[in-house]
Amino acid sequence: DDDISITKEQVVGTWDVIWAEQDGESTDIPEGYIYMELNSNNTYKTVMFKDYYIGTYEIKDNTIVGTTKDPTTEYYKFTVFDGKNANIDYSNSVGDKYKFKAVKR
Repeated sequence: DDDISITKEQVVGTWDVIWAEQDGESTDIPEGYIYMELNSNNTYKTVMFKDYYIGTYEIKDNTIVGTTKDPTTEYYKFTVFDGKNANIDYSNSVGDKYKFKAVKR
């Protein structure tokens, strides 16, 4: 995992989650149900079904760390990355943990 590094130029844009796993249960995700928008000005929005998080982010090695105003901290650790497709280990300070497969729009 540690040899993957990401840059802002590579990740800015909208990432659609197409598959998710939580607690050993996995499911395909319809387009638009879970996604993250990463902007070049270091702001972001994550949508998870009917919930959403808006805040600012920074990149640390292969992980995007987002912080919202409430504050909630989100971690998107890129474990596989080829420019348009990524496997992401997601966690947040509320205790949620997922494995995502995402495609850049």
